[in-house]
Amino acid sequence: MNWEKQLLEIEKDFGFHKERDWKPTVDLVNKLLTEYPGDVELNIRAIYLLHNILVEEEYPNEEQNRMVDLLQEWFNQSKEKFLENAEYLFFIGKILHIAEWYFGLEDNRLAIEFQKKAMEKEPGNLLYEWAYRLSCQGDIVEGYLAHQIIEYDKDKVNWLKTKGFPGGYIIEHLKMSNEEYKAKALQ
Repeated sequence: MNWEKQLLEIEKDFGFHKERDWKPTVDLVNKLLTEYPGDVELNIRAIYLLHNILVEEEYPNEEQNRMVDLLQEWFNQSKEKFLENAEYLFFIGKILHIAEWYFGLEDNRLAIEFQKKAMEKEPGNLLYEWAYRLSCQGDIVEGYLAHQIIEYDKDKVNWLKTKGFPGGYIIEHLKMSNEEYKAKALQ
């Protein structure tokens, strides 16, 4: 079984908010990161997975410090490897906006920096521009961009669908931005 199938199986367990022992899951993902250290998508999905456990799932309290330390380790190692990778910057920039303290950060400046850098690396990528503009307070173009992506850029939406849990998370945010845009257009 390849790592994608293993992560898909793990990601199916999310959202039930029942307390469980996440240690075997985290250990498996850590093992996969050791086996495939240069795989950007695996690193992104691993960080999303562990971050989601910390933010959304129930787990034994005694596991929190270990998971936070591991999240920061994964983040710092991946950041060194993929700081010039637009896909990494885009996805991690989005997740850094949520509970940034788990990453050892005090604010969301690095999240915005990552998103801006992703957009600059691929200036024609509306998805990356949308993410950056969404981070900019009061930006009036982000809703329009979400609408353009949802309605007319099926390739981008389909690409996100191949990215597991992180891709699904981004699609939900795109849909929300699009709905807000359409609601404002009707006013």
